[in-house]
Amino acid sequence: MHFLRREATSFQFGAHRLNLVGVDYQPLHTVYLENVEKLVSQDAFNLLLSHNPDVFPVAAQKGFDLTLSGHTHGGQVNVEILGENLNIAEFFTPYTKGLYKAGSSSVYVNSGLGTIGMPIRIGAPPEITLIRLCSS
Repeated sequence: MHFLRREATSFQFGAHRLNLVGVDYQPLHTVYLENVEKLVSQDAFNLLLSHNPDVFPVAAQKGFDLTLSGHTHGGQVNVEILGENLNIAEFFTPYTKGLYKAGSSSVYVNSGLGTIGMPIRIGAPPEITLIRLCSS
């Protein structure tokens, strides 16, 4: 297994190329994706793997077409109170689970299988996601 730590690797599928870029965990309140633009390829679909979804606005700005993230466990606890959903992760990030878009870029935040802190999940079922990339 090869870990992509501020590295890129590419795959050719017929006439299409996938540029896969990975970065280490980037904690809150750091400069996200510093100097990573040199890993973006102008003639490929650029996919970023980042544990922390908060990098998404910067990733979109730097030219990544899709970012795949996790980190939030889908909020781990989602409850409905007076008709409103309360997701604990929303106190920390706007990217808690699912698909988000900004211009032509997207991020998918996977809820994952595990937990952090308390070993409990309420209203945030475990998730394994199959993502199919197709040419447009």
